[in-house]
Amino acid sequence: MTETHSGMRCAIERLERCYSGGKIAWEQCFQPRWERGNFASRYHLVYPGLAFWILLRAKLDRATALRPLLDTMYRGLLEPRCWQYWHTELGENSWPLQERNLTYAGRLASFIGFYIDAFGTPPADKIHLDDHVMTYSELSENLWRQMKASPSCGVTCYHHTSMVMCNAHLLINNLLHDRLFGTQFADANAQWLATVEQKLLTNEETGPLFYYGTKPDSGEPNEPDRSVGMDIWSLFLMSAVVPERVRDWFSGWKSRIAHDNDSAWIEIPQRETKGELSSTALATGWAFCLAKELGETELALSLRRTLDRDIATGFVLDPLMSGLYLLGETLRPGAFHDLVIR
Repeated sequence: MTETHSGMRCAIERLERCYSGGKIAWEQCFQPRWERGNFASRYHLVYPGLAFWILLRAKLDRATALRPLLDTMYRGLLEPRCWQYWHTELGENSWPLQERNLTYAGRLASFIGFYIDAFGTPPADKIHLDDHVMTYSELSENLWRQMKASPSCGVTCYHHTSMVMCNAHLLINNLLHDRLFGTQFADANAQWLATVEQKLLTNEETGPLFYYGTKPDSGEPNEPDRSVGMDIWSLFLMSAVVPERVRDWFSGWKSRIAHDNDSAWIEIPQRETKGELSSTALATGWAFCLAKELGETELALSLRRTLDRDIATGFVLDPLMSGLYLLGETLRPGAFHDLVIR
């Protein structure tokens, strides 16, 4: 792949080093303390993958170069490294795709949905994981059924709590599956969005916008679950589903963005970075992507200037951060929304 922008070249070369060998070069990837957390291995595959889906939509002739990388990423998502935390860190006994665990199952589903959309077939006929087998449609229907039965109207992750950013993937996958297979899963999206609107907004002018998690088996907010880093991740993902609502939220939320001369960033407390919840670079990367998706060019340039300080040498959270950099550089206004609905 040839790109003229030097930052994009750096990002693409770094991603190719991780994914072009047939197996994930995990030694090139950030090593999280906890796979249940937000710096986990699955994110270093799913979100760089999203950058590739956007690239493919922009230029179909990239398929020959990108498909082998995406195949490697899919195989990486099925490695125990990406799902074994369900047993080892959380003490759950069920199969990782059987129930809850939306943080993994929802992202795997949307990855496969985008793959089918791009190439016409899934990366494999069936998902083979931990001695169990499931198709993409069976996984999607299983998640939808859990959503319909849930008190929160969303699918839960850890400890029976429903999270805004994880359920954004479910909203996306419902739309994707409906478009690909003629189902009506997305009819249930409105109920989860009502939970977000009615229960999970903090309604405060400063600080986080969302309570990002609910109480167990409930639609009521778990009030300590608040983070501007989780806000911006959630806002970007939901821009694919309800872009005008996100635009409205973001117009007030932008006061959380720090500026100095011609650069901008989102400051994340060190305790959140240490806890692998978010980081200044990660939140800034999500804001860069959202600004590009919403067509806020000047803000996007200011956010990218902050990211440019590390693109040549690499980010601490690579390849995730190089993937977000590439995603932001590739996005045009409304491109993520179009990827999901058209």
